[in-house]
Parts: sequence; structure tokens; C-alpha cells
Amino acid sequence: MTWLAIAFLVAWNVTTTLLALLVLVRQVVVTLLFHFGCRAEAKRLPDGGDPPRVTVIVPAHNEERVLQGCLDCLTRMDYPADRYEVIVINDRSRDRTGAIADGFAARYPFLRVIHRPDDAVPGKPAALLDAINGSTSEVLVFFDADYLPPPQIVRRLVAPFRDALVGATMGRVVPYNANANMLTKLLDLERRGGYVVDQEVRHRMALLPQFGGTTGAVRRSALDAVGGWNTASLAEDTDLTYRLFIAGMKVAYVAGAECYEESPETWQVRYRQVKRWAIGHNDCLGRYFFATLRASRQPLIARLDAALVLLVYTVPSLVLLNLVIALSLPTQVGETWASLAIIAVSLTLFTGIGNFAPFYQIAAGCVSDGQRRAFAAVPFLFVSSFTSLLACNAGVLQLLKDRLFGSTTQWDKTQRFRGPV
Repeated sequence: MTWLAIAFLVAWNVTTTLLALLVLVRQVVVTLLFHFGCRAEAKRLPDGGDPPRVTVIVPAHNEERVLQGCLDCLTRMDYPADRYEVIVINDRSRDRTGAIADGFAARYPFLRVIHRPDDAVPGKPAALLDAINGSTSEVLVFFDADYLPPPQIVRRLVAPFRDALVGATMGRVVPYNANANMLTKLLDLERRGGYVVDQEVRHRMALLPQFGGTTGAVRRSALDAVGGWNTASLAEDTDLTYRLFIAGMKVAYVAGAECYEESPETWQVRYRQVKRWAIGHNDCLGRYFFATLRASRQPLIARLDAALVLLVYTVPSLVLLNLVIALSLPTQVGETWASLAIIAVSLTLFTGIGNFAPFYQIAAGCVSDGQRRAFAAVPFLFVSSFTSLLACNAGVLQLLKDRLFGSTTQWDKTQRFRGPV
């Protein structure tokens, strides 16, 4: 190997290590901000008039196991009846999903069903677009079919829209099957770190909370202003989050808008879920990273933080690649102090900071929730982290393959586990 190639590998290793450290240090800083007072109440919103007209959209593809529970909750929502409707999208289902939805529509006049034909464009983003186009409401609220929304949640998700700059809102997602097995316990911990700490700090610090595509709401005029719903992305929620941000709008996180979801109960389902997220998120990284940094209508600190968040599904690949490069250096240049130092840094990043940085947020989330017993599962998070690492790398490789060969990865529906009603 030439010294020029070695210099390139060393420079690449150092650069990507520093980039990964920025992302990981950010998690520690966010936790410290949460712990030391970032939880103060946000400024009071101006009093609004009549609540806006709302359409709740529920995409459903082969959801007979869970749909009835979701629709039962939506028929008991505390919102003015003359300003509230529910659209269920029966997306080419082969089971009883359509029949269940039609049964509710026959009993509740505010609920209607869109049956997508077999030749319709597949995937959740395309199904959502059909419902969006079929509604004229001022605010669109989204729930996945396995979710169990409580009666007050729509009011809480809608309230921040009294601020004219808010383009979307996001509630807190809480797994209802957290005690099903070790995997669901670990995913419950990850949700606590992500929502109780990270999303809350982003909201309080006027940064960019993530609109998650479910348990969230979007202002129609804001959606139209940024070009509408993007059906070409596997992470249409992240895509919309960044388009709103670049356009100068805000996403509001509403911690009190809690909704209950079903977490994956097998490692195979979890792997496919993270892989899909990695493909979609890294696609958004390529589309919006530099535009985010140039979003002049947003504060500089918000732009920097939002850009770092775009890297979260890329960092695992960078860290793994750095580790491979570092371990190969001694065979190329001998066990010099430089190569040994790079190995030490890479191993520390891979096995130390890379694994422990998210744990700080999880610990803070458990303490804030008053559920410290949940923290007992933390030693097993290494298993979950390693599975996500593999899935992230598979997602990056799949995205590169799609770009190289002009192919498109199809939407992969998450399997449900709740028993049929």
C-alpha cells in the first residue's frame, strides 16, 4: 500500500471518527440539558377561537388483528363532533380489515373508509396520500392501526397550531406490550430516551423535534406550502420534518399527548423495521443535509443540531468502517504508534462511547418517568444496539444499491402480534 493511500485512510478514519463523536457527544449534552432545567414550561400560546376541523387518518393493510382496538378508541375521542372525522384506508387488504372498517362506518357517520384497489401504488405513503386528497380539513392527524389513542389526544395535538409558525406536532409514543419479552423491554427503554429526553429537549430549546408519522398532526396549509406529501420516501415523516424546517416552520413536541403502540416482539421484525428506517433516513440525509445547514430562517444552533440528527443512521456504518480500517492498518504499515493510536480510538468509539452515549438518555427517561425498575434491562441493550447496527449497515448498503441500479425498495409492513378481537 502506498503512503498516499495510507494517508487517505488515516484522514478518513480521523474525519469520520470526529463526525461520529459529534453525534454521540450530542446525546450526552441533550441529557445534561434535560437534567439541568431544560424542562421548564414553554411559553403560553395565545388563546384560540373554535377548534379547527380535523381529519384523523388510519392506514390499514392487513390489520384485522389490531384495527378494531384503534377504531374503538377513535370513536370515543373528546373533540367537537361537527369538526371531527376519521378516514380509514383499507390498503389492498387480504383479510377482514375492510369488513371491520365498514362495520364502524355503518355505525358512526363521522367515520368513512377508502378501499384502495389491488392495482393501487403500494406502500403506506401512497395510501396516506389518497386519504389526504380525500379530505378538506385544516388539520390532519395520523395514527397507525395498532395504536390506542386516549380521548384527549387530538385536542392536545391540535393545540400548538395556535402558533402560526407550527407546521406539525408530535406526541409521545408508549409501548403497551413492554413486558412481552426482553426485546420489548429494550424497545421501551429506547422510547423513553428518545421521547422523554431527546424530543423534549429539542422542543424546549427551539430545535427540531421529529414528526414521527403517527401520533402526530400536520397543518394542511403548511403541507401544501412545502410541496405536499412525498410518496417516494420510505421515511415520509422525516422527509416532511425537514421540508418544514427548511421552509422556516416549526415542529412542536407535545409530551402530554401520549399514545400506546405495539412494539415488535421478534428480532427479525425489529431488524426489518430499523433497516427500512435507515434507508429512508439516509435518503433524507442526501436530500436535505446541506439545505438544512443553509436554512437561514432557523437559528444556527437548530440547524447544526438538525444536521447532526440526520446522521444518526449513518454513524453506525462510519464507525464499523473505521474499525475495519483501523484493524487493517498494522498489516499495511506495521504496528506503529500512529496505527495503534487509531485502533485504540476506533475501538473506544465502537465499544465504549457508541454504546453508552444513548444509555444516558435512557437512564434520565426512566428516572423522569418514576420507573427506575425499567432500567434493570439496560445491560441487555448491547444486544439491541448490535442488531440495530447490523440493520443500519444493511440499510445503507441497500440504499447504495438502489442508487447504483436505479431500483426502489418497497415498503415493508411491520408484523402485528396482538391477538385478534
